[in-house]
Amino acid sequence: MVTLPKEFTATKFPGYFWNTKTRELYSIKIGGELRRLPLKKPNCWNNWKEDGYRVSYNGLRRVLFLSYLEKLKLLDSEICVSKNK
Repeated sequence: MVTLPKEFTATKFPGYFWNTKTRELYSIKIGGELRRLPLKKPNCWNNWKEDGYRVSYNGLRRVLFLSYLEKLKLLDSEICVSKNK
């Protein structure tokens, strides 16, 4: 089992965690390493109305906008690590 620092909370997509202290989105890798994702700005190609993070869920591109992430409550979450043989 992987334990994250207390300032991380899970998002609606598994494997992505919002840091409430630094206000950044992180992705967890197989070994338990957290990787910070880059914040994307609205432009003429993506037609977004606000800043957001591009993520992948079930092979499809999704967007987590800052308005959603800032509303997340700080909850404890557990990450179960399965050992495949």
